[in-house]
Amino acid sequence: MMARSTQTLYRLQLADSELSDLRSKLRDAEGLLGEPQELLLARRQQGQAETELISWRSRLRELEMDLQKLMSEIAEAEQNLYAGRVSNPKELGALQRDHDYMEQARSKLEDQVLAAMARVEECEKALGETRVLQENGEERWRREHDRTAKEVEKLRARVGALTEKRTALTPLVTPTELGLYEDLLKKKGGRAVVLLVGGMCQGCRVTLPSGRAQLVRQSEEPVNCNNCGRILIVE
Repeated sequence: MMARSTQTLYRLQLADSELSDLRSKLRDAEGLLGEPQELLLARRQQGQAETELISWRSRLRELEMDLQKLMSEIAEAEQNLYAGRVSNPKELGALQRDHDYMEQARSKLEDQVLAAMARVEECEKALGETRVLQENGEERWRREHDRTAKEVEKLRARVGALTEKRTALTPLVTPTELGLYEDLLKKKGGRAVVLLVGGMCQGCRVTLPSGRAQLVRQSEEPVNCNNCGRILIVE
């Protein structure tokens, strides 16, 4: 007659095996609850695009103010040149040189203003694109998060139920048997209790002596494989 404790240890192993699998799935699922790298990258890109747009808009305002100021100075210089207020040739020459210099500066400023306007447009376009990517990413993540959260809830419930089942099984074996089982579970890759089929241990695939195999079938105490040390149970 097979030992009742061996049957309990086998049931315990089934529970532990399922618990290990469920906990692995739960860790993976919980990891998906956080925001994905794709979404974080989209947010960073949007932030960078916003910063660059603010910078270029500020630069454009500065250039436009400089141009406006220069245009006022040019208008004043032209009034001095052409209003007949200055008749001294030397002074007129100096005024003309100043005027020509300011005209050159105006040409450069106008080019800079146009370039800044183009950069502002590019930044606005880039910001729009990154905003769409970020919003789409947010929407996808929310949908996936809801599904994952439900899966996590189911897995946690299953883990809780199995943990209670395992807790109920452990008092049915002696501390020595439980200690042996848990030690073998660690050493033997999660397979502490294995079937004996046709006299062969299904853990190490070694055929036991007939007397040992008979002992597995009849003993009221757990019997170990004399080759791999696992606890044996008959079908």
